[in-house]
Amino acid sequence: MKSVVIAATVAAALLAAASQASATQSITFDPPAPDGSFSGMFGDTGLASGAFTDTFTFNMPTGVGGATISSEFTSDQMNNIDFTSVTFNGQQFNIGSTGQVEFRSLVGVPVTNGPQTVVVSGTSGGNGSFAGTLSFALAGATVPEPASWALMMMGFGGAGALIRARRRIVGAANAA
Repeated sequence: MKSVVIAATVAAALLAAASQASATQSITFDPPAPDGSFSGMFGDTGLASGAFTDTFTFNMPTGVGGATISSEFTSDQMNNIDFTSVTFNGQQFNIGSTGQVEFRSLVGVPVTNGPQTVVVSGTSGGNGSFAGTLSFALAGATVPEPASWALMMMGFGGAGALIRARRRIVGAANAA
C-alpha cells in the first residue's frame, strides 16, 4: 500500500511539472505613462537541459510595439541559453548577438487591439534563464515631416503666384 501511495504522489508531481512546463505564461505590464506608453517584463528561469519553448500571451491596444530579449552566462555552461527562434506575433526578432551573450530585438511592430503572443524557443544547458522587455506606444495622429511641410508651402506659394499672374494678364486684356 505504501508503494502505491508513493507511486501516485510521484505521478501527480510529474503531471504537475509537465503542465507547468507547457503552460502559456502571461506578462504583467507597468501602469501606462501619461502619453499612453507602457512596458512589461517577461522571462523564465531554471530551464532544464534540452530544447524548450515558452509562449507568453498578453493584450495590447492598437499602436506600436517592440521587444528585446537576452540571456547571458559566465563560465558555467549549465546556465547557457541558445535561442533558436524568438517571435512577436509571428515576426522574427533581429539577432543582435549569439554565443555567451544572446541578444535579440524587434522594434516598430504595428499591433492591433487584442491578444498578442511572444514565442521563445531554444536550448538550455541545464539551468538556463532569459529575460525580456516589451514596450508599447499608442498609435497617434501622424505629423507631417518637415520636407512635406516645405513642399506644401511651396505649392500654396505657387498657386498664389499663378492667381496673381492670371489677374495681371486678365486686367491687361480688359484695358486694351
